[in-house]
Amino acid sequence: MDFLEGINTINFTFQSTGGIFKLLFLVVIFGYVIYSLLLTIRVRILNDTVKSSSNKKVLFASYLHLLVAVVGSLFCVILILVG
Repeated sequence: MDFLEGINTINFTFQSTGGIFKLLFLVVIFGYVIYSLLLTIRVRILNDTVKSSSNKKVLFASYLHLLVAVVGSLFCVILILVG
């Protein structure tokens, strides 16, 4: 199995100061995704309650924000775990 010696593996240790910061950033990213989800639900409830001409724009912006938050946080988690 000499051909496997050159392949790098990812090390998932949280024992150093960098590991503590990684864990902290993962918690913050998870909290931000939950915040975005709750914001989207709140805007949707407000959209059903109050009738206005700009409801569709605000609802679309809310869903777009949720999508960007989820995709961006997945990208950040990948960068945190690899780096």
